[in-house]
Parts: sequence; structure tokens; C-alpha cells
Amino acid sequence: MEEKTKIEIKDVSKVFGKNPKKALGLLEEGLSKADILEKTGNNVGLYKLNFEIKDGEIFVIMGLSGSGKSTLL
Repeated sequence: MEEKTKIEIKDVSKVFGKNPKKALGLLEEGLSKADILEKTGNNVGLYKLNFEIKDGEIFVIMGLSGSGKSTLL
């Protein structure tokens, strides 16, 4: 029996600041989050995040401080 998907996240991005489109464009060019923050004052919280949680699965979000865990929630 195939488990049903309960939550599906596709291409979610979140940028904090006044010009998120500029920040996302710089990410596409390969700049780091730190470089983008320095150049634009925008802080990239999430970028093109994808995952799904199936019925009955246990899902853990873990990462370093500032990596976007709370932003995701």
C-alpha cells in the first residue's frame, strides 16, 4: 500500500529585506548568503526548498543557528 503524502513543499524561498528579487538573482549567479547580505542588506532564509512528508513518517528539522529552521516553520 502506497503511503499518502501529507505535506509537500516545492521551491520555497524566503528573503528578509527590501529587495528579495535582487538577492535571489545574486544567488542564481552563485554568490553566498554572506556576500548577498553584505552587498544588499537582504538575508536569505530559505532558497528553493523541496521536501515531502508521507503519512506516518517522523520528520526532523535540524541545522546550525541561522540556517532557516524557524523560517521554514
